[in-house]
Amino acid sequence: MIAKAVYICTQCNELVPNPVKGKCPRGHLLADRQLFFATREMSFGASFLKTLGVCIVIFLATTATLALLKKSGSWAGYVLIALIVAGILALFRALKWRNQGGPVARLAPRAAGIAVACILAGGGLFALGIALALIR
Repeated sequence: MIAKAVYICTQCNELVPNPVKGKCPRGHLLADRQLFFATREMSFGASFLKTLGVCIVIFLATTATLALLKKSGSWAGYVLIALIVAGILALFRALKWRNQGGPVARLAPRAAGIAVACILAGGGLFALGIALALIR
């Protein structure tokens, strides 16, 4: 038996088992702008892997676009910094939700997974770029 996804309204701090058009019964949107995804309960590992893939795809798409436009690679560094900043914001959100308690505390592992993946992808790719520049 496959468990049904449980959504959590961050404004009401309540579980929403049956969302209607992505909203809770009070009309709040079941998404958080700092998480970039719907506020659905998810494990740390699943969130980490999903976000790591998204971060790498964003970086590769940016790098490919810059290569096609024959622009310098400095813009890729800005994308990596944006990923790190997004990770730090998600980490603060995870800490806030964990301390807040209630059903919204169940979103903390997902936010922590997003934070670690963004920081790891941004920092790791940034370090890789610096190492490759030093080798040349």
